[in-house]
Amino acid sequence: MASKKYLFEIPDDPNHAANKVIKLISRGSDVLEVGCASGIQSRVLKENLNCRVIGLEINPLAAEDAQAYCEKLIIGNIENLDLDEEIGDRRFDVIMFIDVLEHLVNPTATLKKVLPFLKENGHLIASIPNIAHSAICWELAHGRFDYQNYGLLDNTHIRFFTKKNIVKLFVDAGYHIELWDKVTKAPEATEFNITISSSIERSFLDWINRLNPEANTYQFIVKARPALNDQEKSTYQHFEEMETLRELEITVEELKRQNRKLESQIEWLEQHRFGPLSGIIQKFIPKA
Repeated sequence: MASKKYLFEIPDDPNHAANKVIKLISRGSDVLEVGCASGIQSRVLKENLNCRVIGLEINPLAAEDAQAYCEKLIIGNIENLDLDEEIGDRRFDVIMFIDVLEHLVNPTATLKKVLPFLKENGHLIASIPNIAHSAICWELAHGRFDYQNYGLLDNTHIRFFTKKNIVKLFVDAGYHIELWDKVTKAPEATEFNITISSSIERSFLDWINRLNPEANTYQFIVKARPALNDQEKSTYQHFEEMETLRELEITVEELKRQNRKLESQIEWLEQHRFGPLSGIIQKFIPKA
């Protein structure tokens, strides 16, 4: 992770990732906040929810601001730290990874690494940008993959996620996802300053939206707990089966749409050009 300093205030917006995550945390929880940055969320957890927060931050500059809101602040890279040495026998109700996993070399190993530090009924909560957002599809369609100072293509991201490989990530790390939420943004509202100026461009985005139900998902919010059995560990296989079914449903709907379009064209031709065409068409349709 780079050393740039993330500074922002949590807006009064229910569609903001920080607000969605904080709503999932109970008052008085013991929290390990991985990537606490300048302590914006740590402050809310401490002052509004009376949580006890241990922060972990790679950037010493940012950590200076977070210090006031954390019982303990650990400076270092989560992937390299010895957590037994840093945390000891402390266990947590919640471990947070808010826009962190996409910065890690091996997020699977990191999720496995923190799993033993959850309490028996503890949860891991993460927010993760969606690389399959329609704005990214738009950029690729225009031959661009330009990194930004923040957002979906933050120039410090080294991993990219869709809903499907988020499921695989958590299953491979030994978790069961209990809850999904999302932050949504239309492509025009993202950092890419997209302007739709033609019917072709609008049709392209409509096509993306038909194919991908998460096309306007900007970030996924995931609440997960340790998997209890093999059935829970097979979540990814079930997800793949559901994805296959969804793709078949999309194909059927597309064929129906094309059929309706053809029927409409035939009806127009019958009314305006050729008269009844049904008899002519029947000659070319093989009998059952």
